[in-house]
Amino acid sequence: MNNKFQKLAVVLSIVGIVFSCTTDKTENISPDSQTKTIENTTTQARATTTKKFLFDAIKAENAGNADWIISENSSGTPLRFPNPSISTVTASTPETYWQGALSAWGIALVKQGHTVESIVSGGRITYGDASNAQDLSNYDVYVVDEPNILFTSSEKTAILNFVKNGGGLFMISDHNISDRNNDGKDSPAIWNDFMQNNTVQTNPFGFTVELTNFSQTSTNILSNSSTNPILNGSLGKVTQLKFNNGASIKINKTANTSATGLIWQNSVSQTSTTKIMCASATYFSGRVVLISDSSPADDGTAKPGKNVFPGWTDVSGNHARLHMNASLWLAKL
Repeated sequence: MNNKFQKLAVVLSIVGIVFSCTTDKTENISPDSQTKTIENTTTQARATTTKKFLFDAIKAENAGNADWIISENSSGTPLRFPNPSISTVTASTPETYWQGALSAWGIALVKQGHTVESIVSGGRITYGDASNAQDLSNYDVYVVDEPNILFTSSEKTAILNFVKNGGGLFMISDHNISDRNNDGKDSPAIWNDFMQNNTVQTNPFGFTVELTNFSQTSTNILSNSSTNPILNGSLGKVTQLKFNNGASIKINKTANTSATGLIWQNSVSQTSTTKIMCASATYFSGRVVLISDSSPADDGTAKPGKNVFPGWTDVSGNHARLHMNASLWLAKL
């Protein structure tokens, strides 16, 4: 009996020591440290689903009346990190929380639990360059809305290798003769140059932006699209796309067998490889979406003096659904 009591005493003593040590460690943690621990745990828990979106803001996306920026200061200068911080965005945050005509898109992505930032003046478009904090390898999706400056040879290589190795590229063009910064090149010419004149592969996605300019609300959506994640994804079904002076797209399945028209101009056969308004493709392990008008992403709010329109909420919210479904598909969600 004495031996049993002695063993029990030893066990209780050990438990007491362990409990005492644990209590001491907890008591010595400051409230600030406890908060940081909770925040780190939350970040790790979200890391499996959180995707990183990089919006381009160094190709004159805010030239002229354009303001294809997710967040800018009061002077209209694009900000790398949105202000106020994305950590303060809640389910009820309005898109006017940030200034920029793409703020609605940025806010919508953050509400889905993702992070957004912009590559701004002084930034570099690279892939595989560890010295660049904004190297494309650090992101899941790269969004370029109506570029007005040509991509350099090295930038083209970086973007194509980013997609080739699993990244998502969201390409947005505008109509023919839409040179906003008067440098002799508009977004159709810039995207076509990107795809046709690079050292990686000619016409890698099977896309060409046709040099057209038209306006219409199309309901010519890909038939049997119930399983298409861009046209019928988690944000809902897309039934319309409205262009206010946009171009059209031509696809070439010889160049890329995955090139797919998703929305055509009205009265155009869905077997047509031209007069397309929205298209998608895969390229090795990456994904690409092209919409050939910047109007649908425009949320109608920008730097004072800019002439923008509320395309994001137009046609009963179809534009928001299209862009968000496409964003999530590009991010492989």
